Amino acid sequence: MYRYELKLDFDFKPRSARKFGKEIADKLNFLKTFFGIRVIDVKVYETSKGLHLYISLYSNVELTDEDIVVLQLALGSDYKRELFNWLRVRSNDKFKHWNVLFKVKYKNGKIISKEEKTELAKEIEYYVRKYLQLYNHVIVQYG
Repeated sequence: MYRYELKLDFDFKPRSARKFGKEIADKLNFLKTFFGIRVIDVKVYETSKGLHLYISLYSNVELTDEDIVVLQLALGSDYKRELFNWLRVRSNDKFKHWNVLFKVKYKNGKIISKEEKTELAKEIEYYVRKYLQLYNHVIVQYG
């Protein structure tokens, strides 16, 4: 088995944590069929603009960097970010750290955004995990 981490960027804050969490779990469950993935952990953080999701998973097959971009895009991550990721992955330069989410963003030396574990983030984590467990994904880590 191979272990991977998906990094999703959403530039909005959902009105319903339950509905958003279910949508993410539904998409992960659908993708399981094609990529042989099993989610083992989900972490959600709120930013000034939206959300960052970190999804740890196992796959029965070795996934390419291109596969990771496709998975992130299919899960709804910001399409501009994923297009730039795709271009980095396809370039001959082979960027070592192409899949990056910034935990803190600065402008003119001041923090303009940072990841925070808010009530919204905790609620979304709860619902993603809840629905994944219903779909027989094994969530082994909490925190």
